[in-house]
Amino acid sequence: MTFNDFCIVMFDLLEREQVEVSEVTNLKNELDVDSLQMVNLTTALADHFQVPFSLFIENADKTGTVGGLFNIVKGGNSE
Repeated sequence: MTFNDFCIVMFDLLEREQVEVSEVTNLKNELDVDSLQMVNLTTALADHFQVPFSLFIENADKTGTVGGLFNIVKGGNSE
């Protein structure tokens, strides 16, 4: 899975038009993802990519950026 593939899925799960992002794009400040949307996004990412939701909890300090989420998913996905 590439970063771009991940972003396509992420924006689809957020039900938003895709915009250009980088690994350091802040979800809250730059994409206006609030705390409830963040919980919904992380649970949906866990389901979609079949990674344990606990990885997002254990790596909560990394969930603020697109790249952080990507790395959590990539690290928990055996593909």
